Amino acid sequence: MPIAPCRRVALDSFARNARTRDIIAKRCGTDILVGAAFDLAQLIDVRKDLRHLIGHALQAGIIEFEMRELGDVLRFFRTDLHGESVHSAALANPRERPPQIVAIVLMIVIAFAAIVRMRLLDLPLERDEGEYAYAGQLLLQGVPPYSQAYNMKFPGMYVAYAAIMAVFGQTVTAIRLGLLIANAATIVLLYFLTRRLFGNIAGLMAGAAYAIFSLEPALLGLYAHATHFVNLFVVAALFLLARDRSRFEILAAGALLGIAILIKQQAAAFALFALLWTRFRRAGYLIGGAAIVGAISAAALSLSGVFPRFWLWTIRYAKEYLTSATASQGLELFMMTTRPIFYFAPLMWLIAAAGLVVLFFKKVQWQFVVGYTIAAVVAIAPGFYFREHYFIVLLPPAAILVAIAVVSGPRIIAPAAFAIAVVTSLMRMWGLLFALDGNAITKYVFPSNPFLETVEVANYLKDHTEENDRIAVLGSEPEIFFYARRKSATGYIYTYPLMEKQRFAHQMQEEMIAEIERAKPKYLVMVDNAPSWLRRPDSDMTIFNWEQSEVQRAWTLEGIADILPNGTAYAWGADAQRYRAQTRNVILVYRRTSS
Repeated sequence: MPIAPCRRVALDSFARNARTRDIIAKRCGTDILVGAAFDLAQLIDVRKDLRHLIGHALQAGIIEFEMRELGDVLRFFRTDLHGESVHSAALANPRERPPQIVAIVLMIVIAFAAIVRMRLLDLPLERDEGEYAYAGQLLLQGVPPYSQAYNMKFPGMYVAYAAIMAVFGQTVTAIRLGLLIANAATIVLLYFLTRRLFGNIAGLMAGAAYAIFSLEPALLGLYAHATHFVNLFVVAALFLLARDRSRFEILAAGALLGIAILIKQQAAAFALFALLWTRFRRAGYLIGGAAIVGAISAAALSLSGVFPRFWLWTIRYAKEYLTSATASQGLELFMMTTRPIFYFAPLMWLIAAAGLVVLFFKKVQWQFVVGYTIAAVVAIAPGFYFREHYFIVLLPPAAILVAIAVVSGPRIIAPAAFAIAVVTSLMRMWGLLFALDGNAITKYVFPSNPFLETVEVANYLKDHTEENDRIAVLGSEPEIFFYARRKSATGYIYTYPLMEKQRFAHQMQEEMIAEIERAKPKYLVMVDNAPSWLRRPDSDMTIFNWEQSEVQRAWTLEGIADILPNGTAYAWGADAQRYRAQTRNVILVYRRTSS
């Protein structure tokens, strides 16, 4: 089959293995293997001819596995597997550097991010981390998810935390190390993904931008939220799809996306994007990989006897949760959340926006970048809650956009602008990342939450209970159970669902009360803190009425943590009974005196 025109191009230097040369010679004629010199323009000119050649070889069955043997040729021709040109950085940008230099700089970036996180290994847990840590702790004890800790999240993060703690121990430091490793792995994978599409300098820029973005305090980037781990598995899956070397890699990409969905349901947006980006090529393998992960998880939950409660919380209640906020409330939350996010890295976000403008004009891999960005926005939006850490899933496409803007800009001005953006961001984060300790950062990021006080309360409970004693916590502070290493008297480790206007609220309150009364916990902790309940004017008050009568009937006050503007006052034993709280922001610890 002649190529029209069949150019005398030096493919010999690119097609390294003999079989590739034989295929090209057979289909195009031996003259194409003549080592004539060519420039970049000639390379771009023959791109369509090469695609025609490959297509014919595929149809003739000469290439047993799509693109496997022609991988080297494709890589040098900068032609991706979805029909788009990917020569934006390596071909159109002469600033490419030797891979050794890029690798060294990338290691410096990873080391910098790791040093920042190493300094804060003792950063106290916030409540989502407390939930994951407690559920992971239960898993390590052989207790399946949803049996003694209820929540609407899929169980992926419980397994992830259990794995981290199995390796590093059941401590806060272990969780921070797990996040450090996940963050470093995401930086590396994002580098390889972006390098594959735009060249090694773009990959380096994307990795560096992600490292800075993911440290943002306003994004809760220092905390081991599920969205960090979603990024890890989604970026890994997209990298495999960009390689597209074998059916096994497509299957593995599907499995990685399935794991991402198990970690956070909203990751389904990225799975849909992956199908659209690949134009449903080998969709069966991609879907099959995710289905295998889902089937294994469903089987494990069924065999553990917890599938009905899993379905209640993650499907039926989750539907109620997603429809409880209005669009106007969502807009207010969005504005309140995004302002500080922009504040800590203003120039970085502006450069990312400039990357979108570049895509509009150059149309280089625009389907991938725009699609990835839209998928991230879709993953953030469900329910219109716009929590800070939801925006972490936007960081990989934002980092890629930063890279596109930098490698496409003027030779000196663009890198200088990126350097200024990085320095500006670090200056704004400096006090938090390098000056304050973990407790001070916690108070700055969560000024109204009792995350420092729960450590002290948990230590007291641990010292005054036996291993098999149960604890009841009225409030949404599951970190208490993790710190104290004691089991909850009820599966309701969060009380938010009880306060929402949803059809299960009253039933949940009655069930929580019944579980506490059956378990007869040794201690009852009342967290009288607004963020721990998010009580509404129309909330059901059954649980509060029960607490007041129950405390008078069978409990005595043994501890109090009074959260004051300039610190927290603690009182224990007889001192607690004499203490008069100065605020309404308190944690009350009661000991059972009667059955």
